[in-house]
Amino acid sequence: MKGGLTIMEVDASNLPDFNRLIKLQNQPSIVKFHAPWCGHCKTLNPKWSEMVAQLDRSKLRGLLASVSEKYKDDVECDSTIEGYPTIREFMGGNKKKDYNGGREADDLAKYVNGVLKNKGQQGGQRKKKRRKRKKTRKHKTKRRRRKKRRRKTRKKRYRGRGGFRERFYKMISTKYV
Repeated sequence: MKGGLTIMEVDASNLPDFNRLIKLQNQPSIVKFHAPWCGHCKTLNPKWSEMVAQLDRSKLRGLLASVSEKYKDDVECDSTIEGYPTIREFMGGNKKKDYNGGREADDLAKYVNGVLKNKGQQGGQRKKKRRKRKKTRKHKTKRRRRKKRRRKTRKKRYRGRGGFRERFYKMISTKYV
C-alpha cells in the first residue's frame, strides 16, 4: 500500500482491510457512500466507474473506496450522512470535507487527482508558494522601512528650519504687512 493507490468496493470480505487503511495517518482517502435503491446513486455509479478507469494510478497515493448503505454502520470512520450519494474526504480516519462539485466523470477525476496526488509532485509547488510569500514579506518590510525613514527626515527638515508653524507665520506676516 505504501506509495500507491488502493481502490476498493467495500463488502463483508474486505471490511477489516478498509477499516485499517482508512485510519492510516499520512494517507488521504476518498469514500463514496451510496445506496442501491437511490436514483442519484444509480446515475453516479457508471460515472464513478468511468472516472476510476481513467485515473493514472502511478501518480496517486491513498484510498479510493465505495461503501454501500449495507456496510455504512460497520465502517470505522465518520459515516453520518444526510443523503445519498455522499462523497467524503478523510485524513487518518477523520472527516475533512464533503465533495460538492459536479457529478460528471471529468469533474470527479479532477477532484480525486487533486486530493490523492502523490506528495512528491506537490512538493515543488509548495516550495514555490513559500518563496513567493517570503518575497512579498521582504518587500512589505522594505516599504515600511522607507516610510519610517521619510517620516524621520520630514520631521528633521521642519525642525531644522524653525518648524512649519514659524515659517508659515513668517510668510503671512511679510505678505500682508
